[in-house]
Amino acid sequence: MALALDSAGTRYEHDIAMSRVDVAVSGPVTDAVPVRLTASVAVDVIRAAKRTLLIVSYAAFGVHEIEREIMAAANRGIRVDLVIETAVASGGLLHGSADGRATFRDLRFHPDVHLWQWNPERRVGPGGRRGAMHAKFIAADRTAAMLGSANLTDSAHTDNLEIGVVIHDPAAVGRIVDHFAALMRKDAKALSLLPW
Repeated sequence: MALALDSAGTRYEHDIAMSRVDVAVSGPVTDAVPVRLTASVAVDVIRAAKRTLLIVSYAAFGVHEIEREIMAAANRGIRVDLVIETAVASGGLLHGSADGRATFRDLRFHPDVHLWQWNPERRVGPGGRRGAMHAKFIAADRTAAMLGSANLTDSAHTDNLEIGVVIHDPAAVGRIVDHFAALMRKDAKALSLLPW
């Protein structure tokens, strides 16, 4: 009986550790709660990847540290899927003529890096309005994910007031990854590979 209780207690502690949620912020910080900066948390999540890395962002520019970490991950043999908004597909909502393709141009010849977009013709919602690819997250394998308001931009990672969470729960992270994997299937026609 004691062995069973000890085993159950160990399993409970493991489950609690795996379900941990951390907070990431950009902009002003306070002494109220311990928090970590968005940029350092993003780097940690990218470095944690062992097999796959899924990165989704509306805007992407000026994040040289993140670009270097993505390249390092790809060079370790990690499959990287980048889902970005494009200037054309956004219907003019993304400001400027450049989009994430320009930011990640140094990754364009790496065989393990794949660029995706939400198909423009699949963006009309039930209300008849055009949708925007507005999700922002980084998922390392199926074990950790950073979700929040910050785009992959220098200002979002340093200057803006942004908030995010890092989820260390394989069940929850797995559902996010599975959702995007289903959107990437050819028969779904939701996300398509984007030429560089």
